[in-house]
Amino acid sequence: MNHADDRIFRSTRLVAAIIVPILLLAFLILAFFPDQTGQRFAWEIRPAIQSLYMGAGYLGGAWLFFQVIIGSKWHRAAAGFAPVTAFTISMLLLTILHWERFNLHHFPFILWLGLYLITPFLIPFLWYRNRITDPGNPEPGDRVVPNIARWGLGSLGVMLLIFAFGGFLFPNWLISFWVWPMLPLGARVLSGWFSLLGVGGVVIAREIRWSAWKVGLQSIGLWHLIFILGAPFYRADFSSGLVNWYTISVVFVLVGMAVLYGWMERGRDQTLAPRT
Repeated sequence: MNHADDRIFRSTRLVAAIIVPILLLAFLILAFFPDQTGQRFAWEIRPAIQSLYMGAGYLGGAWLFFQVIIGSKWHRAAAGFAPVTAFTISMLLLTILHWERFNLHHFPFILWLGLYLITPFLIPFLWYRNRITDPGNPEPGDRVVPNIARWGLGSLGVMLLIFAFGGFLFPNWLISFWVWPMLPLGARVLSGWFSLLGVGGVVIAREIRWSAWKVGLQSIGLWHLIFILGAPFYRADFSSGLVNWYTISVVFVLVGMAVLYGWMERGRDQTLAPRT
């Protein structure tokens, strides 16, 4: 059997099939019932805009793992496993640091705890096991991602990692300038999401195959599009109004991603030749 056939192992698909419903449930609770997070989620999240942000992030994650379930090629989704690992480690660490904030008899928290005790080890294990199937070759008609896009995404990833480390280690620093009010737990949660984006940016930027970028961009794009579309419903949660440096930055990045996606899908770039 050819091990470098780019297949997705059945065990990887099975875990993805278990994860997707959990992420979709988190999205539904956080995005549509932000005032009921104390009853339906692991803890009460305030303000509601943070609940929306987290819910949209879980929807983006569900899209990634859904592509693992239905996909035919491992390399298309492989870049998502390192950022998810960073995120799950962040969630486990903040749970330990803020242990007193949680109700140990609350079933949603028990589910949260079980999820983040297992996934920081399971997700990298699945990546490590499945990585051997990627031959490193482009797909037929695959495109070269322009260097400017790779450098841009990589630089953005590094900047987000600075936010992630700074906000996690010094949550009051992040709270001091963030666009909605947060407690230290909320700041560390936000930093965990930044770690996902930062690691994702650095990892994807190393790829020159457009086929290895698409799922990651779709996931991140869906997440932030839902956030921007939902933000007007929670405009009162923003400290300085709906139009602020962060929402403007998100719109700018979404437009840039859309331009890149359209450019690459129209084929206005160099085609990759298979390795010999």
